[in-house]
Amino acid sequence: MFCIAFQSQIAAQRFTYEYKYAIDSTRKDSLNTEHMILDIGKSGSKFYSKAKYESDSLIKAEVEKQMKMGSSNIQMKSGYKGSINFSVEKTYPDFKTYLLTNVGSIGGVSKYKVLDDRKMEWKILKEQQKIGEFNTQKAETNFAGRKWIAWFTSDIPFQDGPYKFHGLPGLIVKIESADKTHSMELKGVKKITEEQLTINNTPELSILRNKPMDISQNQYTKLVDQYKKDPGQSMRELLNRPGMKMKFNVNGKEVTDPNDMIRQIEKTAKDKLKKENNPIELKLD
Repeated sequence: MFCIAFQSQIAAQRFTYEYKYAIDSTRKDSLNTEHMILDIGKSGSKFYSKAKYESDSLIKAEVEKQMKMGSSNIQMKSGYKGSINFSVEKTYPDFKTYLLTNVGSIGGVSKYKVLDDRKMEWKILKEQQKIGEFNTQKAETNFAGRKWIAWFTSDIPFQDGPYKFHGLPGLIVKIESADKTHSMELKGVKKITEEQLTINNTPELSILRNKPMDISQNQYTKLVDQYKKDPGQSMRELLNRPGMKMKFNVNGKEVTDPNDMIRQIEKTAKDKLKKENNPIELKLD
């Protein structure tokens, strides 16, 4: 109870984590790195990609500037950055946990807000370790098909951590999967104002602004399973809309035939699913 009470009294803070992960389980020594942000405020927290947030902010500014100038042909000079497209929000003091993500959507427009009500049971161990400037203690949990080893510090009395992880008597400084293909380690701490929090300040294009669809973990699992079986479904539904015309540039060649588009999207999606076979959550239910 002390941690929760303390949490409601202090200023907002921003924690930067280094996230290292292997996208291919057959190449565990080949790790990608992305810097992730955990913003913590009075009412909750948000975990998101630093590069993607900055990229989205630049693109939003560019597009809105062109729209104000009356341009009908919007051009984006800034490219999309960041490989991690999901974000995680938690509410205080109940620690309801939401994953904000897309499932095979076109251009990342369709969003889902997934309530994850799976319980996270921790086993706190006696082992201690100094990580950076923090004195930490070891804890373990099994979550989403993986065993996780965490190191938390009571020096920062937040019961929070990166991704969906929470519930320890102190901030999680480092957490790593047992197979060492996913790890997140705290690299920076910064005090910020409530106005700087990204929880209610997400860069969105006004032309694309849409509220994420609230779904359960079970519904999300079914959506992911369906996408894996038929990755071209959303494109077929889009192209079947009355008056819908689209064109794609594939390897320098313009593709306008709907059937060719669907075949190309299915091939690209299946190749990606085959390559990216080591998600952070091995089990969604």
